Amino acid sequence: MLRRFLSWFTPTAPSPAVAPTIPEADKVTERNERGDVESEFARLNQLKARCQPVRNTDFLRAQCFLRLGRPLDAMEALKEELRFFKDNREADVLLARLRTEHGESPSSLGNAEFQELFRNVRPFTMVGEARLFSLFNLATEICARDLPGNFVECGVAAGGSSALLAAVIARHSRQPRKLFSFDTFEGMPAATGLDTHQGQSAEVVGWGAGTCAAPEASLREVCGKLGVEAHVVPVKGLFSESLPVWRDRIAPIAFLHMDGDWYSSTTDILDNLFDRVTPGGRIQIDDYGHWDGCRRAVADFEQKRGLKFELHQVDYSGVWLAR
Repeated sequence: MLRRFLSWFTPTAPSPAVAPTIPEADKVTERNERGDVESEFARLNQLKARCQPVRNTDFLRAQCFLRLGRPLDAMEALKEELRFFKDNREADVLLARLRTEHGESPSSLGNAEFQELFRNVRPFTMVGEARLFSLFNLATEICARDLPGNFVECGVAAGGSSALLAAVIARHSRQPRKLFSFDTFEGMPAATGLDTHQGQSAEVVGWGAGTCAAPEASLREVCGKLGVEAHVVPVKGLFSESLPVWRDRIAPIAFLHMDGDWYSSTTDILDNLFDRVTPGGRIQIDDYGHWDGCRRAVADFEQKRGLKFELHQVDYSGVWLAR
């Protein structure tokens, strides 16, 4: 059934009332039960790469993740399904079950303020607790030092980390600032051969083109929960197109959060924004330890510019540096 679906589906925009749906999803699941999970997973990922929300795609991807022994990835896929299709009862029930089985415990880090922010933004982000805590600390420090400049996030997804940074501005900044949130709001662009994790391509591991997707409305929703919408400026588009247009408008930059994953995206961010960061400002890189392409892009930029960054480890993936 999935093969027949892929043959007739074309990525035209659906009407607001009727979104494309994978038909007879239970039959696809039955084939997964018979051990055909890897081929079905690949087909679902190809469909995801079209950057056209289709009901049940991420629900079925979640089931594939479970069959592959990756429950945390399954939870993230279900969250993505529900961002576009809030009425998907099956996805909602499965996510609730996985949360019970695998736990989403309250934050054990920081003070009451961070823990309150963490509770609100967690459903809207894939950024880990330690990296969110680092964002909170670095941003709060910048406000305490009254360092001039705006905040910038490149790679927004569902908006949780943007909302956290905007909340720091709203609560702690002694000068007017904005958070500029750059994203396609349609999912990740295509990866290249450089974008691997432990020797596997982004597509093979299930987080390639079209994933990490959320509509701009998701960013607005979580910012609304914290009452910080007035501090956030969403900018839609590929970094290669938006950053050259906006880089001078948003400078100076006091804090830059880089969550671009891929080699090309990380290079676009550094080439366009590094020189706009205020001396003494902070840069946090989310995927340095996870995606090989991100790490290589940082090294290539250092070599090209004759720099040597002093990187501070946050967790297995995140690092930060002072400008």
